Amino acid sequence: MMATRQTAAGIAMALGAVGVLQSPETATENERLRARVAELEQQTAVVRALHIRYTDSEHCKQDDEQWPCLTLCALGDALPAPLWQHLADALNACVSAGIPMHIEWDRAAGRWRLVHDDEPLLTAEQAEARRRDFRARMRAAGGDLS
Repeated sequence: MMATRQTAAGIAMALGAVGVLQSPETATENERLRARVAELEQQTAVVRALHIRYTDSEHCKQDDEQWPCLTLCALGDALPAPLWQHLADALNACVSAGIPMHIEWDRAAGRWRLVHDDEPLLTAEQAEARRRDFRARMRAAGGDLS
């Protein structure tokens, strides 16, 4: 090292960079953290491989959410669509499907609600079953659900 004319501070920094000056505890903790980072990177790669877009629609194959799905957005791979865009898309899907409906303000609940003009208000379970059925029919017909 002396042949390279390094200063004592330079030599100490070089030794610190390769871990020679670490305590055994610090070295062990660094190794544990490196292993954990590698594990998390591997798990993230698996999740990214599962959350891919359908070739025939703008939805995630893993969770059937609008593409990019919330999982990929949480990983930082994509920016989520603004909430207002999801609302507009849902209303447009109803119009495209010919579902007669309108939106009302429910004063008692302090919320907006979607009312189907041709039937009574659905329970949450009925609405979810109808949504899944509609999505399946649209996908089977080659419709774009975005």
